[in-house]
Amino acid sequence: MQPRLLVKLSDLSQSDVALAGGKASSLGELTNAGIEVPPGFVVTTEAYRLFSQSELPQQLQQKILAEYNNLGAERVSVRSSAVAEDSSSSSWAGQFESYLNVTKDDLVKRINDCWQSVENAQAYAEQQSGKSDMTMAVIVQKMVDSDVSGVAFSKNPITKNDKEVMIEATYGLGELLVQGMVTPDNYLVDKNTLEILDKKIQSKKVMLVYKDGSNKEQPVQDDVANKPCLDDSNIVELSRLTIDIEIHYNAPQDIEWALENDKFFILQSRPITTT
Repeated sequence: MQPRLLVKLSDLSQSDVALAGGKASSLGELTNAGIEVPPGFVVTTEAYRLFSQSELPQQLQQKILAEYNNLGAERVSVRSSAVAEDSSSSSWAGQFESYLNVTKDDLVKRINDCWQSVENAQAYAEQQSGKSDMTMAVIVQKMVDSDVSGVAFSKNPITKNDKEVMIEATYGLGELLVQGMVTPDNYLVDKNTLEILDKKIQSKKVMLVYKDGSNKEQPVQDDVANKPCLDDSNIVELSRLTIDIEIHYNAPQDIEWALENDKFFILQSRPITTT
Protein backbone atom coordinates (compact mmCIF):
# COMPACT_ATOMS: atom_id res chain seq x y z
CA MET A 1 0.00 0.00 0.00
CA GLN A 2 1.29 3.47 -0.92
CA PRO A 3 2.30 5.58 2.12
CA ARG A 4 0.12 8.62 2.81
CA LEU A 5 2.65 11.43 2.76
CA LEU A 6 0.37 14.49 2.42
CA VAL A 7 -3.16 14.84 3.79
CA LYS A 8 -5.53 17.84 3.81
CA LEU A 9 -6.64 18.97 7.28
CA SER A 10 -10.24 18.58 6.17
CA ASP A 11 -9.61 14.87 5.55
CA LEU A 12 -8.51 14.25 9.14
CA SER A 13 -10.38 13.42 12.33
CA GLN A 14 -9.55 12.79 15.97
CA SER A 15 -8.79 9.15 15.14
CA ASP A 16 -5.83 10.09 12.89
CA VAL A 17 -3.28 10.84 15.62
CA ALA A 18 -0.88 8.11 14.45
CA LEU A 19 -0.84 9.57 10.93
CA ALA A 20 -1.03 13.30 11.61
CA GLY A 21 -0.13 13.84 15.27
CA GLY A 22 -2.25 15.32 18.03
CA LYS A 23 -2.46 18.93 16.90
CA ALA A 24 -3.34 18.20 13.27
CA SER A 25 -5.90 15.49 14.01
CA SER A 26 -7.64 17.86 16.44
CA LEU A 27 -7.69 20.67 13.85
CA GLY A 28 -9.11 18.27 11.26
CA GLU A 29 -11.77 17.17 13.73
CA LEU A 30 -12.74 20.79 14.41
CA THR A 31 -12.79 21.66 10.70
CA ASN A 32 -15.30 18.89 10.09
CA ALA A 33 -17.34 20.01 13.10
CA GLY A 34 -17.85 23.39 11.43
CA ILE A 35 -15.36 25.34 13.55
CA GLU A 36 -13.42 28.06 11.70
CA VAL A 37 -9.88 26.68 11.31
CA PRO A 38 -7.36 28.09 8.79
CA PRO A 39 -7.18 25.69 5.82
CA GLY A 40 -4.07 23.61 5.41
CA PHE A 41 -2.43 20.25 4.89
CA VAL A 42 -0.17 17.88 6.80
CA VAL A 43 3.16 16.30 5.92
CA THR A 44 2.45 13.03 7.74
CA THR A 45 4.33 10.83 10.19
CA GLU A 46 4.82 8.38 7.32
CA ALA A 47 6.81 11.05 5.49
CA TYR A 48 8.75 11.69 8.71
CA ARG A 49 9.71 8.03 9.07
CA LEU A 50 10.86 7.86 5.46
CA PHE A 51 12.62 11.17 4.98
CA SER A 52 13.41 12.99 8.27
CA GLN A 53 17.05 11.88 8.12
CA SER A 54 17.54 12.67 4.44
CA GLU A 55 16.58 15.26 1.84
CA LEU A 56 12.95 15.27 0.78
CA PRO A 57 12.59 13.70 -2.68
CA GLN A 58 11.96 16.21 -5.47
CA GLN A 59 8.61 14.61 -6.26
CA LEU A 60 7.39 15.12 -2.68
CA GLN A 61 8.75 18.68 -2.62
CA GLN A 62 6.75 19.41 -5.77
CA LYS A 63 3.59 17.96 -4.20
CA ILE A 64 4.12 20.09 -1.09
CA LEU A 65 4.48 23.23 -3.21
CA ALA A 66 1.39 22.27 -5.22
CA GLU A 67 -0.63 21.97 -1.99
CA TYR A 68 0.78 25.32 -0.90
CA ASN A 69 -0.39 26.88 -4.17
CA ASN A 70 -3.85 25.36 -3.65
CA LEU A 71 -4.17 27.26 -0.36
CA GLY A 72 -4.04 30.54 -2.26
CA ALA A 73 -1.96 32.10 0.52
CA GLU A 74 1.26 33.98 0.05
CA ARG A 75 2.31 33.14 3.61
CA VAL A 76 1.72 30.09 5.81
CA SER A 77 2.44 28.83 9.31
CA VAL A 78 4.54 25.67 9.66
CA ARG A 79 4.01 23.85 12.95
CA SER A 80 4.85 20.54 14.52
CA SER A 81 2.23 17.91 15.26
CA ALA A 82 3.78 15.10 17.28
CA VAL A 83 1.99 11.83 18.01
CA ALA A 84 2.67 12.29 21.74
CA GLU A 85 1.55 15.93 21.65
CA ASP A 86 -1.67 17.51 22.94
CA SER A 87 -2.96 14.68 25.11
CA SER A 88 -4.62 15.35 28.46
CA SER A 89 -1.69 13.82 30.37
CA SER A 90 1.16 15.62 28.66
CA SER A 91 1.99 19.02 27.26
CA TRP A 92 4.80 19.66 24.81
CA ALA A 93 4.38 23.42 24.68
CA GLY A 94 7.70 24.95 23.67
CA GLN A 95 9.36 21.65 22.85
CA PHE A 96 8.85 21.79 19.08
CA GLU A 97 9.56 24.48 16.53
CA SER A 98 6.89 26.63 14.88
CA TYR A 99 7.36 29.13 12.08
CA LEU A 100 5.02 31.97 11.14
CA ASN A 101 4.70 33.88 7.86
CA VAL A 102 6.68 31.33 5.87
CA THR A 103 6.86 31.99 2.12
CA LYS A 104 7.05 29.48 -0.70
CA ASP A 105 10.83 29.73 -1.02
CA ASP A 106 11.39 28.69 2.61
CA LEU A 107 8.59 26.14 3.00
CA VAL A 108 10.52 22.90 2.49
CA LYS A 109 13.38 24.14 4.70
CA ARG A 110 10.99 24.99 7.53
CA ILE A 111 9.37 21.55 7.34
CA ASN A 112 12.83 20.04 7.78
CA ASP A 113 13.55 22.44 10.64
CA CYS A 114 10.42 21.22 12.45
CA TRP A 115 11.59 17.64 12.06
CA GLN A 116 15.02 18.50 13.45
CA SER A 117 13.42 19.82 16.66
CA VAL A 118 12.39 16.24 17.46
CA GLU A 119 15.87 15.53 18.76
CA ASN A 120 15.50 18.07 21.58
CA ALA A 121 12.01 16.82 22.38
CA GLN A 122 13.23 13.24 22.60
CA ALA A 123 15.75 14.25 25.25
CA TYR A 124 13.00 16.10 27.14
CA ALA A 125 10.66 13.10 26.95
CA GLU A 126 13.34 10.75 28.22
CA GLN A 127 14.06 13.09 31.10
CA GLN A 128 10.36 13.38 32.01
CA SER A 129 9.14 9.81 31.59
CA GLY A 130 11.95 7.59 30.41
CA LYS A 131 10.26 7.31 27.01
CA SER A 132 11.78 8.87 23.92
CA ASP A 133 9.89 7.45 20.95
CA MET A 134 8.91 10.58 19.00
CA THR A 135 7.14 10.66 15.67
CA MET A 136 6.15 13.94 14.08
CA ALA A 137 3.94 15.31 11.35
CA VAL A 138 4.11 18.93 10.20
CA ILE A 139 1.09 21.22 9.63
CA VAL A 140 1.14 23.85 6.88
CA GLN A 141 -1.75 26.34 7.20
CA LYS A 142 -2.83 29.59 5.63
CA MET A 143 -1.42 32.38 7.79
CA VAL A 144 -3.88 34.41 9.87
CA ASP A 145 -2.82 38.07 10.11
CA SER A 146 -4.19 38.42 13.61
CA ASP A 147 -5.19 41.80 14.95
CA VAL A 148 -5.59 40.14 18.36
CA SER A 149 -4.62 36.66 19.50
CA GLY A 150 -4.50 34.59 22.64
CA VAL A 151 -5.65 31.54 24.53
CA ALA A 152 -8.95 30.45 26.03
CA PHE A 153 -9.72 27.83 28.65
CA SER A 154 -13.13 26.22 28.99
CA LYS A 155 -12.34 25.60 32.68
CA ASN A 156 -10.62 28.18 34.86
CA PRO A 157 -7.04 26.82 34.99
CA ILE A 158 -6.19 28.75 38.16
CA THR A 159 -9.19 28.04 40.41
CA LYS A 160 -10.24 24.82 38.58
CA ASN A 161 -13.78 26.25 38.41
CA ASP A 162 -15.49 24.43 35.54
CA LYS A 163 -18.29 27.01 35.42
CA GLU A 164 -15.99 29.72 34.07
CA VAL A 165 -14.25 30.43 30.77
CA MET A 166 -10.92 32.24 31.02
CA ILE A 167 -9.60 34.22 28.05
CA GLU A 168 -6.17 35.83 27.64
CA ALA A 169 -5.63 38.28 24.78
CA THR A 170 -2.92 40.48 23.33
CA TYR A 171 -2.40 42.53 20.17
CA GLY A 172 -0.80 41.03 17.06
CA LEU A 173 0.54 37.51 16.63
CA GLY A 174 0.39 35.20 19.62
CA GLU A 175 4.04 34.12 19.86
CA LEU A 176 4.97 36.77 22.43
CA LEU A 177 2.17 35.56 24.69
CA VAL A 178 3.13 31.89 24.27
CA GLN A 179 6.74 32.79 25.11
CA GLY A 180 5.68 34.76 28.20
CA MET A 181 7.07 38.03 26.84
CA VAL A 182 3.86 40.06 27.24
CA THR A 183 1.25 40.24 29.99
CA PRO A 184 -2.15 39.72 28.33
CA ASP A 185 -5.58 41.06 29.14
CA ASN A 186 -7.56 38.53 31.18
CA TYR A 187 -11.32 37.97 31.02
CA LEU A 188 -13.54 35.66 33.07
CA VAL A 189 -16.96 34.62 31.74
CA ASP A 190 -19.80 32.64 33.32
CA LYS A 191 -20.35 29.54 31.18
CA ASN A 192 -24.08 29.34 31.84
CA THR A 193 -25.11 32.96 31.35
CA LEU A 194 -22.14 34.28 29.28
CA GLU A 195 -21.97 37.18 31.73
CA ILE A 196 -18.52 38.78 31.81
CA LEU A 197 -17.49 38.35 35.44
CA ASP A 198 -14.13 40.10 35.46
CA LYS A 199 -11.71 42.01 33.24
CA LYS A 200 -8.06 42.65 33.99
CA ILE A 201 -6.71 45.04 31.36
CA GLN A 202 -2.93 45.28 31.06
CA SER A 203 -0.65 47.83 29.45
CA LYS A 204 0.34 46.07 26.24
CA LYS A 205 3.40 47.98 25.07
CA VAL A 206 4.68 45.66 22.34
CA MET A 207 3.19 43.44 19.65
CA LEU A 208 4.50 41.01 17.04
CA VAL A 209 3.55 41.79 13.44
CA TYR A 210 4.59 40.77 9.93
CA LYS A 211 6.32 43.73 8.31
CA ASP A 212 8.81 44.15 5.46
CA GLY A 213 9.17 40.41 4.94
CA SER A 214 9.68 39.25 8.52
CA ASN A 215 8.08 39.00 11.97
CA LYS A 216 8.93 42.09 13.98
CA GLU A 217 8.19 43.46 17.43
CA GLN A 218 6.77 46.95 17.31
CA PRO A 219 5.37 49.33 19.94
CA VAL A 220 1.61 49.40 20.48
CA GLN A 221 0.15 52.86 19.89
CA ASP A 222 -0.36 54.74 23.15
CA ASP A 223 -4.06 55.34 22.51
CA VAL A 224 -4.83 51.58 22.46
CA ALA A 225 -2.08 50.06 24.65
CA ASN A 226 -4.17 50.38 27.82
CA LYS A 227 -7.52 49.54 26.25
CA PRO A 228 -9.11 46.06 26.13
CA CYS A 229 -7.98 43.95 23.16
CA LEU A 230 -11.47 42.50 22.86
CA ASP A 231 -14.82 44.25 23.15
CA ASP A 232 -17.69 42.63 25.03
CA SER A 233 -19.26 41.10 21.93
CA ASN A 234 -15.89 39.52 21.01
CA ILE A 235 -15.54 38.12 24.53
CA VAL A 236 -19.00 36.57 24.47
CA GLU A 237 -18.53 35.15 20.96
CA LEU A 238 -15.18 33.58 21.84
CA SER A 239 -16.60 32.18 25.09
CA ARG A 240 -19.46 30.56 23.19
CA LEU A 241 -16.98 29.09 20.70
CA THR A 242 -14.81 27.75 23.53
CA ILE A 243 -17.83 26.11 25.16
CA ASP A 244 -18.88 24.56 21.82
CA ILE A 245 -15.44 22.99 21.44
CA GLU A 246 -15.53 21.63 24.99
CA ILE A 247 -18.95 20.10 24.30
CA HIS A 248 -17.65 18.54 21.07
CA TYR A 249 -14.74 16.87 22.86
CA ASN A 250 -16.60 16.26 26.12
CA ALA A 251 -13.54 17.50 28.01
CA PRO A 252 -12.17 20.88 29.19
CA GLN A 253 -10.10 22.51 26.44
CA ASP A 254 -7.04 24.74 26.18
CA ILE A 255 -7.45 26.72 22.94
CA GLU A 256 -5.23 29.02 20.88
CA TRP A 257 -7.14 31.53 18.76
CA ALA A 258 -6.64 34.51 16.48
CA LEU A 259 -8.94 37.39 15.52
CA GLU A 260 -8.57 38.82 12.02
CA ASN A 261 -10.98 41.44 10.68
CA ASP A 262 -13.42 40.64 13.50
CA LYS A 263 -13.44 36.91 12.66
CA PHE A 264 -12.18 34.24 15.06
CA PHE A 265 -9.98 31.36 13.92
CA ILE A 266 -9.01 28.38 16.07
CA LEU A 267 -5.30 27.55 15.77
CA GLN A 268 -5.16 24.71 18.28
CA SER A 269 -7.32 22.89 20.80
CA ARG A 270 -6.08 20.34 23.29
CA PRO A 271 -7.32 18.91 26.58
CA ILE A 272 -6.30 20.91 29.63
CA THR A 273 -3.29 18.99 30.91
CA THR A 274 -3.50 17.07 34.15
CA THR A 275 0.25 17.06 34.79
